[in-house]
Amino acid sequence: MIFELYLNGQLVIKPSLAGARMVNFTFDLWTSPNHKAFLGIVGLWVGEDSKLHGTLIGLRRFHGVHTGINQAEHFRKVIKFYELETKLGYFTLDYASNNDTALVQIAAYLAQGNIKLTSLERQLCCFDNGINLVVNALLWGVNTEVLEGLGNFDAPEDEKQEIQKLLKWRKQGSMGKLRNICVWICRTP
Repeated sequence: MIFELYLNGQLVIKPSLAGARMVNFTFDLWTSPNHKAFLGIVGLWVGEDSKLHGTLIGLRRFHGVHTGINQAEHFRKVIKFYELETKLGYFTLDYASNNDTALVQIAAYLAQGNIKLTSLERQLCCFDNGINLVVNALLWGVNTEVLEGLGNFDAPEDEKQEIQKLLKWRKQGSMGKLRNICVWICRTP
C-alpha cells in the first residue's frame, strides 16, 4: 500500500518537474533510531503555472559510509529518474565537508554528459545550520568536538560510563545540566 502511494506520487511529480526550467535542491543524511540511514532530497521549482513548488523527490535508503561520493551516487539516481540533469539549479546544504565532495562528484557526473555545473558557485549554505554552529561556539567555546563526543549515546554502553559522561557535562554549568535533562527526556518514553 505505501509503496503504491509512493509510485503514484512519482507519477504526479514527474510531469510537474518536466515543465520546470530549473530545479533547486537541498539534501541531507539522517539516521533513524534503529540505525537505518536515509538521504532525503527536496526539490524546489517554479512550475508552468508560475507557482513555487517544493516536495520531497527522493528518500532513499543510504547504504555505506556517509561520504560525499556515496551521497552523489544516490542523488544521481534520483535526478536521472526525473530527467533533471539539464535543469539543476542551486543546492542549499549544511556545512559538512561531505556535501562539498558530493557537489564536486555531481559536477563530474554531469560533465560526462557535457553538462557544466560549477559546484562552488551553485552551493548555498543553510542559514539555520550556520546559526547553530555560531551559538554552539558561543556557549561551549572553540573545542566543541570534545564536548559533542561526550553526548553520543547512540552506541550501547553500560550505565557507569553514561553517568561519567553526564557528570562531565554537568561541569559545563547550567547549559550542561540543561543538556543532560534534555538527553534523559528524549531517552525515555
